[in-house]
Amino acid sequence: MPYILNTDRDREEMLKAIGIDSIEELYSQLPARIKLTKPLNLSSGLSEHKTKKRVSALAKKNVPAEEFNSFLGAGCYDHYVPSVVPFILSSSQFLTAYTPYQPECSQGALQAIYEYQSYMCLLTGMDISNASLLDGASAFAEAVLMSLRITKKKKVIVAGIFHPEYRQTLKAYLAGFDFVIREIAEGTDGLVDTEALKQALDNDTGCCAFSSPNFFGLIEDAPKLADIAKRYGTLTVLVTNPISLAILKEPGAFGVDIVCGDGQPLGSGLNFGGPSFGYLATKKEYTRQMPGRLVGKTTDREGKCAYCLTLQTREQHIRREKATSNICSNQSLNAIGAAVYLALMGPQGLRNSALCSFNNTLYLYNQLKPLKKINLPFGPRIFNEFVWEVKNAQKIIEQLYRRNIIAGYYLGEQFPEYKNGILSCCTEKKTKEEIDELVGVLREVPGG
Repeated sequence: MPYILNTDRDREEMLKAIGIDSIEELYSQLPARIKLTKPLNLSSGLSEHKTKKRVSALAKKNVPAEEFNSFLGAGCYDHYVPSVVPFILSSSQFLTAYTPYQPECSQGALQAIYEYQSYMCLLTGMDISNASLLDGASAFAEAVLMSLRITKKKKVIVAGIFHPEYRQTLKAYLAGFDFVIREIAEGTDGLVDTEALKQALDNDTGCCAFSSPNFFGLIEDAPKLADIAKRYGTLTVLVTNPISLAILKEPGAFGVDIVCGDGQPLGSGLNFGGPSFGYLATKKEYTRQMPGRLVGKTTDREGKCAYCLTLQTREQHIRREKATSNICSNQSLNAIGAAVYLALMGPQGLRNSALCSFNNTLYLYNQLKPLKKINLPFGPRIFNEFVWEVKNAQKIIEQLYRRNIIAGYYLGEQFPEYKNGILSCCTEKKTKEEIDELVGVLREVPGG
């Protein structure tokens, strides 16, 4: 084991302490088929200087998104992040913090997380928010598990178009349980087929999950879907882009039970796809079934305002059988970044960002509409992205890429029925000139 800095004498002493004679004996219980029969095919070590050169050469293979006219969204969005956000996050009190287990030493971090929770409640219209989760996909899976714990039922309905990674994560989470996942396909308009949903719901359904805006950028009739589910005593989980809530009705106002999603749009850059954070907000009566951590505000013995971890429901904190999750964690730094971002933007700034994203996307939609080679399969009931179809979509994407344009996310790999589909996104950062460039090049490229 050369990668562990132990001498031969160190190893002999450790083996003696546990009563065996060799490393081979230590791993004797492992099947022979998984043991190495020869050394790994690794090159010899490099000097510090050569290592830096090697790593720099590898890094140069990455091309920053800023060098492209990019319309890529699909769950990770290029919103403007004010310079003060990374500046505040670079403070050592935030940057080096893990979990503030010792409240007397962590009041600043705890207060910042408390502010984050408060902002998420204001944004979603829900009563309570946890201190964040790993990402949007795990937040969704945790929300579904939470619903099933509350209802004590076995059936989950996933309705309409979802991010494929969210579906995969949910299946992984539920694989060890006796739960049934029923997927309801979208209708011809790209929205949830409400008649199919009604037929699928029954008294054994514990959770009905839907996404709005959905993965195709379409805005569902969320109040109607929530009302349909409520008729069967089913809890509803809504996955949503938090920026959209600046212009759409907050979920708490129309009876959704749990709101979750990815917080990346709130002050996090693209960062090659991560890290980000997941958010989850719910009603007060479900607090004890909420996964993760919750920071609360109280008073100390001297009557002064104080913050502490009020709820910790991971198995490392409480008895395993009472834990709500054994793998969920939080992303405090990114969640605090969201709190800084929301404080800076304020209600009107966030609304302006959402409206600009919507208007830019609608402008692109309307500019593509007259092009004969382009098909728009769905209506303009969109937020910041939409689907368009073109013959030989992959070829078109490659041609645009050579012109330094990323057309969007190719749908064919995850959605075979949309083999010529491209999902394109605009945020408030997109300019009219950049959108016009995409449309102009599409008029020129052959093969469409």
